[in-house]
Amino acid sequence: MAGRRGLGWGARTLATAVGIALLALTGCTLVPQPLTDADRLAEANRDFAEMFGSEQVLRHPLTLHEAFARALRYNLDGRVKLIEEALAQNDLDLSRYDLLPKAYVNAAYTSRNNVNASSSQAIATGQQSLVPSTSTDLNDRTADLLVSWNLLDFGVSYFAARQQTDRVLIGFEERRKVIQTLFQDVRRAFWRAASAQRLAHRIADAIRAAEAALPAARKVETEGLRSPVDSLRYQKALLDLIRQLESVQALLAVSKTELAQLINLPLDQHYTLAVPGDMRTNSVRMPIRQMEETALLLNPDIRELSYQKRISVDETRKALLRLLPGISFSYDPNYDSNSFLVNHHWTTGAARLGGYLSNLLTTPVVYRRSVNAEHLADLKREAMSMAVLAKLHIAYEQYLFASKAFHRAQQVSEVDQRLYEQIRNRTATDVGGDLERISAQVSAVFSQLQQYQSYAETQAALGRLYAALGIDPLPEDVDMLDIAGLSRALAQAMAERERSRVTPPSEPPDPQAAVPPPDKWLSLLAAGAAPPAAAAPRSEPPEAQAAVPPPDKWLSLLGAGAAPPSGEPPTAHDARIAAGTPTAGAGQAAPVQ
Repeated sequence: MAGRRGLGWGARTLATAVGIALLALTGCTLVPQPLTDADRLAEANRDFAEMFGSEQVLRHPLTLHEAFARALRYNLDGRVKLIEEALAQNDLDLSRYDLLPKAYVNAAYTSRNNVNASSSQAIATGQQSLVPSTSTDLNDRTADLLVSWNLLDFGVSYFAARQQTDRVLIGFEERRKVIQTLFQDVRRAFWRAASAQRLAHRIADAIRAAEAALPAARKVETEGLRSPVDSLRYQKALLDLIRQLESVQALLAVSKTELAQLINLPLDQHYTLAVPGDMRTNSVRMPIRQMEETALLLNPDIRELSYQKRISVDETRKALLRLLPGISFSYDPNYDSNSFLVNHHWTTGAARLGGYLSNLLTTPVVYRRSVNAEHLADLKREAMSMAVLAKLHIAYEQYLFASKAFHRAQQVSEVDQRLYEQIRNRTATDVGGDLERISAQVSAVFSQLQQYQSYAETQAALGRLYAALGIDPLPEDVDMLDIAGLSRALAQAMAERERSRVTPPSEPPDPQAAVPPPDKWLSLLAAGAAPPAAAAPRSEPPEAQAAVPPPDKWLSLLGAGAAPPSGEPPTAHDARIAAGTPTAGAGQAAPVQ
């Protein structure tokens, strides 16, 4: 019987060894598998369907506000940042579970091919004192549940969860930056595409007219009807204008493709733009010092580094906490089916205190490193603040000069158009008059094109100014609105800003009343009033902090007209994140078209 049992055990052992060997050989036979053309084609088809399958079809002329809305909804870079923000939120949800006690379940089945027997030997005589005996079954089943909780791990996990809340907010600020950059690009691309749509036929007609006038100019030269120098000057002027118009024509030919890429339209789809009838710019009379305060308060780059500083502070606390001895508690119920045991069920409890003595040596180094890390975070934030202020001044000056250049281009275009009308209406009986008329026509078209391009640069400079200020036009329910609703919300916010020209009183009775609502902030650019002051310190009473809405809610107040908080927003937002409350869209105010 024992022999057959041994043979059976040996067969099972051999089969197990063969199985393990086969698995090992399978792992050794892995080789690189390149994509086949069929696989890549199928993947490309799926990507194409994902890129454009869920979009609303554009069946009407595209307005600027709808271009903003489509870019916000469908742009792929924006989708990437949105998913990254969701992943950061998922990491935060996972980090909360690290605060719970650890529970480990273990179950096992053991089997031997012979008896686990032993005997004893006397120390004094060296003789066997007991006959061989066993206290273990050949087949045994065990199970246990170990629940442990370490105070040191709990503290480290707590600060790690706090760091993750700040990383969620950093992802939020990064998404704001992507949206601000996206809106800048959409502004410029829209007006470049608008100039292409408005002037495409006129540019083509001017090029054809100039090309048709060249043979006449050459005929005048060959027949000697005019001075050869004058005739050659006419030809050179025409060729220079044709060359300039053709270069601009080539540039404008891809403008609609650039806009389609930003709003994620199929690149082969034909669409038209609803170009506004008037092109105007608004003067900025807000003092530069107040613009600096607004930028330091709202700019996403600075806010991101402020969150990085808080992460560094929590990292210091984690490092110092790891130097302390750990206190752990455990509770362990067990089960064993061994028939020789008196008690098959029992429970074990323990409390332990332990730590590394080497921590006493590394404590000074760890502390110095933590202090330097916090100081580095402060320096990075200060350097970024300086860079943001420089960007603000540069964007401000660029907007002023771009506005001046646009008005000058507007005047030149009007003069060129009147000049062309005068020359066209004048009776021309010679070839020279015809050449003059063609030259005036080309010059008028080119001036109008420069007018559109100058306006596009003005809009781009305005977008850079908004980005430096850290101002966004996002409504609260941005993730729930459809394209039409989002377009209406953006247009309403911008129109409300245009209608608002209210300056807060100089000596308000209530400090809260001194803070204008966020939909009035950009109207202060024209009115010259001050933006809200910087944030209050973090040592507010808890009940005061609870009343402060998070920064992602400030723009949601656009519709309600409520005032932004006077306390520090990040603390209340952290409390909402830690409590699991979802946040809304980003932004602080609406831009000016």
